[in-house]
This record gives sequence, C-alpha cells and structure tokens, in this order.
Amino acid sequence: MTILETLIFTLAVELYAGLISWKFYQKAGHPAWAAFVPIYNTYLLTRIIKRPAWWVILFYIPIVGNIMGIVAVFELLHVFNYRKLKYTIYTILTAGLYLAYLNYTEKPEYVGRDDKNIRTHVSELASSLIFAIVAATIIRTFTFEAFTIPTPSMEKSLMVGDFLFVSKLQYGSRLPITPLCLPLVHNRIPGTDQPSYLDWVQLPYMRLPKISDVQRLDPVVFNYPMETEKPVDKREHYVKRCIATPGDTLQIINGQVYINGDKQEMPDRALPQYTYYAEFKGNGYSQKLLKEQFDIDPDAYYLINEEGLRMQDYRTNKAFNAVAYIITIPTHKLEEFKTLPNLVRVIRLNSYQEIRDFPSDSPPALVHHLTRYEGFMAGPGIFPNAAHGDSLDFKWTRDNYGPLYIPKKGDKVELSHKNFLKFNRIIEVYEGNTLEVRNGKYWINGQEASDYTFQQDYYWMMGDNR
Repeated sequence: MTILETLIFTLAVELYAGLISWKFYQKAGHPAWAAFVPIYNTYLLTRIIKRPAWWVILFYIPIVGNIMGIVAVFELLHVFNYRKLKYTIYTILTAGLYLAYLNYTEKPEYVGRDDKNIRTHVSELASSLIFAIVAATIIRTFTFEAFTIPTPSMEKSLMVGDFLFVSKLQYGSRLPITPLCLPLVHNRIPGTDQPSYLDWVQLPYMRLPKISDVQRLDPVVFNYPMETEKPVDKREHYVKRCIATPGDTLQIINGQVYINGDKQEMPDRALPQYTYYAEFKGNGYSQKLLKEQFDIDPDAYYLINEEGLRMQDYRTNKAFNAVAYIITIPTHKLEEFKTLPNLVRVIRLNSYQEIRDFPSDSPPALVHHLTRYEGFMAGPGIFPNAAHGDSLDFKWTRDNYGPLYIPKKGDKVELSHKNFLKFNRIIEVYEGNTLEVRNGKYWINGQEASDYTFQQDYYWMMGDNR
C-alpha cells in the first residue's frame, strides 16, 4: 500500500472500532463521538481501563499493536463486567463483531477495574510474559536482532549456524511491512512449514533515520530480493559483504574484484576462501586430514578424473582414476596445503569466456571440467543473460565478469536490448512498473519510453567464499 492508502485503511479501522464500541465510551462518561476520533479514542480507552497514557504509543506500533489490541479487549470487557475469558475469545474470533453485538443489543454498565478478579483469569506470570513479548518485539523490530547464518557463502569469515546480533539502527530501522504476524518469529511457525503471517495488509516501505550509509566491504544482513512471492520483510535473511555501492562500476578480472577500476582488497578480519584445482599423484587425502589440518569440510571438495568428470557423475564399471580435487581452501591455509605429500600443483580456478582463453599450460583435466559443467563458463545462467534463450549477449563468467554499473537514485539509463537484460527486474519488480517490448521499442506503464530514471539506490553483495 502507498502512504495514502495506508492512511485511508487506518481511518477505516478507526471508524470500525468506533462503530463497535461507542456505547462503551458513553457508559464510561465520555461522548459517543470520541470513540471515532483517532488517537484520542485510544487515549480515552487507556483512561477507561485504568492504564498509563503512554500505552497509546504501543497501540500504533505495527505487530505490537496486535498484542495491545487483545489486552485492551480483555480489559474493556472486564471493566464492563464481562469478565469471563470466553467473551474475549468471542470478540477476537469474530474480529470485533461480538463487541458490536454487546454494543447494540446489551446495556453495558461500567463497574470499574478489579485487579484481584483479573488475576483469577490472567496470572502474574502470564501478564509478565505478555509485556516481555511486547518489549522484545520492540527491541527486535527497531534496535537489535539475532540472526543465524543460513548459507556458506561467508565462510570462513562467518560459519553456517553462527549467531549474529545485528544493529538495525546503523542503516535506519525498517518499519514492519506485514503487521498481521506472530511476534518474535520470522516467516514460519517454529517446527512447521506454515507461514507465520498473513499478507492481507501490506504497509508502505519506510525507514527511520540512519546513522550511516552502507559502505563498501560492510557485512550486511538483508532480505533475499528474489523471493518476490513473499512480503519484503518476510523474505529469507541473507548475510553478504557489500562490494559495490550506488554509482559504482563492478568488474571481476581473473577472480579479482575491481570497483571503478581499482583493485579491492578484503578487510583484515575477513577470512576469504577460493576454489582450486589440486592435482596429486597416487592416493588422495583423508577427510579427517583435510578437516583437522585445513578446516576443509567434505562438501567443499570433490574428485575429478582426467576427462574432468566428477566422481559422483561416473556411471561405468571402469575404475575411476582420480587425478585432482576441485577444492575450496581458506586463504590463510593455502601455503600449508601446498606442502602436502604427493601434491603436484595447485591452481586457482579461473573461468574464462572462451576455451581459447585458457593458458597453454592449463591441465587438460581442469579445462575439460570447467567446460563440461555449467556455471563455470559463459552461459545463460550468468546474470544478466536471459535464463532461457539461444543468444548469449554477455560472455561473462564468475571469474571474468562485467563491467556492470550499479544504479543509484536519479540515474537515467537508455533503454536498449542489453540495458533491458541488466535492469528489467529493477524496473518491473523492485520499482513496480510495467515494462514491455513492442517491435523493438520499449513501453513503461503503457507509454513509449527511450530511457528510465531509477527511483532507488542499489548495492552489489557477495560472499567471502569465492
């Protein structure tokens, strides 16, 4: 929803709240019209249920407001002598219609608050737990949150399963977009595959003031942008390092990242690792040795034969004569790894655009392997090439990539075939436009266009595991 749509929706909710509760306000000594005035009605509600005036703030915080609404319903019914828990349950299950039934068919009488009676229905432990959840939700939403590393792309700097406490204040806390959700969980109910939210209501994207901008080489937690079937704030959390900021030009040459033509060095605290071709004679090395001495997990390497075929893809009865590992080695362990017995040579993987680009002394097994399997050489799986198509507009690989410009807000780009491939997802998905190609011409939101102006800043994230 836009800000205007959110305002209209909020006023509609306030109107509904007034329609189902005005008589309760009247019986408590306030004018009926006060039940329809936003914020003021919430302030009077705190007076009616004898709660602090600062509670008003809590009612208007997304997610927290859901909890406070349940508390308010229970205590409003209580002060009007509807003190059995079933009345609160009826009201919640009917989205307030039971309260409307009482408002229009009954004659509620204000009898005041009885804390002793409340404790018979809600123990002090339960009351403390409710407000602990409220406090934790506010902290988690606006200040700090604990995250678990989900993927190995940052190894060895950060390991899968590691817990991080991440400051949301640094780049400006994002206000919740999906208010109808369970507190303190992300996108699934723990122990199930069921979503923990309803996407019926989507608030506009807004952030609080930031301490600083995202800087190059900052490790950043973000919501995975490709999961467009989920609300923005319910997409999976990813942790990567910011490599390029808005307005930068990214290029990778022989596996080395360059920004605006300058070679980028990793920060001192980073522990990057790269993938190598490790050729050996005789027997290979045990899993125990590789793990204990070099911190290399079994899923970080595999064996290939002279034809470049992986062992797991070998389907004949002939013996598999392994000649090399394709192995990911932490940089700080590389020199020690090179001292292993029977090791012939170690070559860092470098995926070239064409077979003719490989150095003449490249091991045949390595060339066969890189050209046999997808993901190494230039192909449709490498952005920004079309995922499905016969043409290969960008002969880029993971080790020789770009140059690619990272858009910043206000930049204008000419609409061409190659720019369409680079930026169509930004224009359509991230900035909410329709984009069509008709007879070689480009149409945005139904109007012919020759260029496009970006509405947001963009960043390029990469892991340390390269």
